[in-house]
Amino acid sequence: MGPEISLQNAQAPTPALLVRLLGRFGPIIAITAVCWVAFVFNNLIGNGHLSSHGIIPRRISGLPGILWAPFLHGSFRHLLANTVPLLVLGGILCARSKAEFWLVTIGGILLGGSLTWLLARTADHIGASGLIFCFFGYLASLAYFRRTFGTLLLSVICVLGYGGILRGLLPISAAISWESHVAGLIAGIALGWLAARASRTNGEVAKSPLPPDIAQRDKASRPRI
Repeated sequence: MGPEISLQNAQAPTPALLVRLLGRFGPIIAITAVCWVAFVFNNLIGNGHLSSHGIIPRRISGLPGILWAPFLHGSFRHLLANTVPLLVLGGILCARSKAEFWLVTIGGILLGGSLTWLLARTADHIGASGLIFCFFGYLASLAYFRRTFGTLLLSVICVLGYGGILRGLLPISAAISWESHVAGLIAGIALGWLAARASRTNGEVAKSPLPPDIAQRDKASRPRI
């Protein structure tokens, strides 16, 4: 007889592991769940009225839409198309750091939404695609701003996996808010630059033998050549 394979040593994921995974990826799961709950409520109870609370450019009444627009979707197809990239790209950010995830998410919603409000055509702009483009822009730009092997590999994976979404930057359909895509991408790249700059500054201060406050003043007082 051949060797017997015992299944007793095969262990199912422990509750502690599941709790850690949920703690790590909980933020993006929660955001995606809010999108689905909002869609169900809007279509089953709200008769679609919530969809009118998106970003309406250059109108004061449209400013609150900067906060609500990422969670509102006009159709099931719209929501379904955004769900997978939102989970994947947001999950990558959560895997890196929950603090980094919240920085990019909040910054992307505010900066990308503000750019859409300022520059987009007059329409009701809704959907999480602007936030998806922000995630993509942030992750894809890490290789340039941080220049480490890990960020290079991550950026390549993101570009190969989701580079096709860049077609959404083109005004090929009046029903697609390509302006929010462009705004989200710009926001993501800007946040990548800011995060890399802050990381370099903190690294220089940490390596200095001087106390952080003195090291910062010393750095500021150096002449630039």
